[in-house]
Amino acid sequence: MEQTLIASYKQRLEAMREKEIESSRKLKDGLRNTLMDSVGELSLYDNHPADIGDVTFEREKDLGLKLFADDRLKMIDDALDRINKGGYGLCELCGREISAERLEAIPFTSLCQECKKEHESMSSFHRPIEEAIINPPYGNVKGDNNAFDGEDSWQAVARFGTSNTPSEIDLIEGEE
Repeated sequence: MEQTLIASYKQRLEAMREKEIESSRKLKDGLRNTLMDSVGELSLYDNHPADIGDVTFEREKDLGLKLFADDRLKMIDDALDRINKGGYGLCELCGREISAERLEAIPFTSLCQECKKEHESMSSFHRPIEEAIINPPYGNVKGDNNAFDGEDSWQAVARFGTSNTPSEIDLIEGEE
C-alpha cells in the first residue's frame, strides 16, 4: 500500500480517536453521578423500582455506550499501532491485503472481508453444551412410549389442584 494512502488513513484514525476519547469522557462524566443525584430524590428507599426504571435504563444504556466507545478506541489504537509497525492493511488471519473499499468504510479493521465472514459464522450462536447429553423431552428415548411425558407431568401437578372451577371439573370428568 502506498505511503500517501497510509498517511490519509492515519489522519482519519487519529481524528476518530479524538472523537472516541471525547465521547468516552462525556459518558464517563455522566456516569459519575449517583443514581439519587440523577433522579433528584433525597432517598430511593420509599420509591417503587418502577418509578426510576427509565433512569436506570438510561444509565445502563450510557454504560453500554461507554464500553462500546472504549472497545472502538482499542481497535483504533491497534490500527495506529499496525501503521507504525508496517502491517496496516494486511489481514491478521490470512495475511492478504484488505481491500481499499473495506478500509475506506472501516479504517480500523484488521480482517479482510472473507476472514471476517468466516469469523462471524464460526462465532454464531451455539447450543449449550448440556444439550448434547439431555435426552428428548421427558426421557422419551428411541420409541420408549412408557416414559414420563408431558401428559404425565400435567397429571402429577393437577393432583394438587387446578384453576378450573367446580363446574368445569364436572364437564371435564363427564367427557372421560
